[in-house]
Amino acid sequence: MRGVCLFLAVVIATGCTNMRRLERGKPIRSESASAILRKHLATNAQPQWAAMRMQVEADIAGDRNSFKVNARMRRDSAIWMSITPALGVEAARIVLTKDSVRFLSKVPGNRFGYLGTYAAFDSLLVTELSYEMAQRIITGEAINLLDEDSKYVSKVDGREHLLISKYKRRVRRLVGVKEKEINPEDSLSVEATPEVQERVLSRSDDEDLLVKRYWFDGLGYQLTRTKFDDLYNGRSVEIGHGSFEPEAGGWIPHRTELIISSPSGAHSVAIEILRARYDKEYPMPFEIPEEFELRDGF
Repeated sequence: MRGVCLFLAVVIATGCTNMRRLERGKPIRSESASAILRKHLATNAQPQWAAMRMQVEADIAGDRNSFKVNARMRRDSAIWMSITPALGVEAARIVLTKDSVRFLSKVPGNRFGYLGTYAAFDSLLVTELSYEMAQRIITGEAINLLDEDSKYVSKVDGREHLLISKYKRRVRRLVGVKEKEINPEDSLSVEATPEVQERVLSRSDDEDLLVKRYWFDGLGYQLTRTKFDDLYNGRSVEIGHGSFEPEAGGWIPHRTELIISSPSGAHSVAIEILRARYDKEYPMPFEIPEEFELRDGF
């Protein structure tokens, strides 16, 4: 208990120092990656159960839709979602588990069910989705963030801390810049000659060529933004979090935006949590009526 109190005192003291610096128009004080990681992890809320009412705005390849979502989540187990458009009648239901996706479309003229894997999302979103990613996006937890100081370069970006994943020499040859030289808003792209590109890509896998950036609030250490530059596939994924509320033993973002960009186009999903309840069990009913067609994709 004494150790916890000491840690909280350090966080508060650091926050007060940075507050004074911001009031004077100065950037926040730089910190090591390990210190930022330690303070950030203390902000995470990890409810075992959650029920949320959400407003969602989606733009998938220019097809824009707005709808309400009732979501229920059992941590590390399942996410249940009921989707309701403007007319107030349920249009679809989804259940995500660690290794399966169940989808039910109730739209007149397009009623069908799907029982399969996350591969159904790959072509739709132009990126790979997993259960862990979906859960972490909802709760505001970082994706693929390793609790290892040696994995990141720490920088200051205005009132935020920025961690950039260290990458191999072959990646530097592709992008032409070292981690320490990356500006916060840089969009990384392959700058090497075609010969070098072919040689590096043939010797690398997806994870080798994934550059990760994480932004944290300089006062509270909540995760405010994540950006992945996937050099192997030529695409980027950006996740922004805001409107944090102290809930479920940590901080939950009530506004989240996901932007996926690739050579074939861009997709965006904006989520606003309108209300939420935590740590109460909820049912997750799902059944495909016999008269519904079963399909192998959405």
